[in-house]
Amino acid sequence: MNSRFLETFVELARTPQLRRVADRLHSTPSTISMRIRSLEEELGVKLFEKTQNALVLTDTGRRLQPYAEAVLKTVVELADAAQQSEVISGRIRVGIIETVVLTLLPDFMMFMREKYAGIDVDLTVDITTNLIRRLADGELDLIICIGVDPIGPHFVTENLLTLRNLWVAKQGLLREGADIAEIFRHPLMTQISNSAPYNATVSHIQQMATSSAIALADLRITSTPSLAALVSLVKEGLGVAVVPGLLVKEELRKHNLVQLALPEPKPMLLSQWHMIDARPVIRYTAEAVRAICASYFQKNDLRDLATMETETRVL
Repeated sequence: MNSRFLETFVELARTPQLRRVADRLHSTPSTISMRIRSLEEELGVKLFEKTQNALVLTDTGRRLQPYAEAVLKTVVELADAAQQSEVISGRIRVGIIETVVLTLLPDFMMFMREKYAGIDVDLTVDITTNLIRRLADGELDLIICIGVDPIGPHFVTENLLTLRNLWVAKQGLLREGADIAEIFRHPLMTQISNSAPYNATVSHIQQMATSSAIALADLRITSTPSLAALVSLVKEGLGVAVVPGLLVKEELRKHNLVQLALPEPKPMLLSQWHMIDARPVIRYTAEAVRAICASYFQKNDLRDLATMETETRVL
């Protein structure tokens, strides 16, 4: 049985649109249709029914889908085992959030160059929601993003690091012992709008304001286009900010910034995602990410700012 036919069946079952599956598999709609017809003839069953807008799995197709996925997983593991004694090579499309750019990325790229010189890494930087969508659409192979609740089947997710978010301000911006009302008279700066950290921080600020009888209309919450810009602005004394403590560790140590005595927002969980039937080169890269996180944690002595995570889930 041709594994390409099984791969096409599984992809079409997940995304029942010929053109999208054809793009994902670097093929044409006619080739995709031919593969499905050939598989149906070989199995002697009907896998899909055509509707006006898409293809729909038949009852038999739904029953056979888990078996096809299991066979594909075995094929991937076979290829993985075969490559263990060979030079690992290929191209992988990795999506990351900006927090990774400012922390793990240099170590990751150095590790890949030294251990997997045959793997070419194409990087994309975006917010978590866009990265997950692009992974699901087949535009990315592996993503390192903010951990979120499961959005659908067929993903493997692995938690990596949990980073504390801190309230910080420039040294001298606030008088010692300033209360929340005084602090909240300054611009409250956070990450790019509509991102998960932004939404969580805004909710956190509003809850604190309500508890302290501060009118929400009086709050000046501002988003910044990047974490680097956010750190730069708070260092200039242009407001108080919520940032991952890891990014301002040195500024706090040098007393250029101070941590404010406010309740900490929800910490930031970093995780990596890939598809369950990922190619061996993707699995090797995921192992590299895991190793780099552990090394980075130890090298930077993050015990007070982060915790390692080890949970892996197949969704």
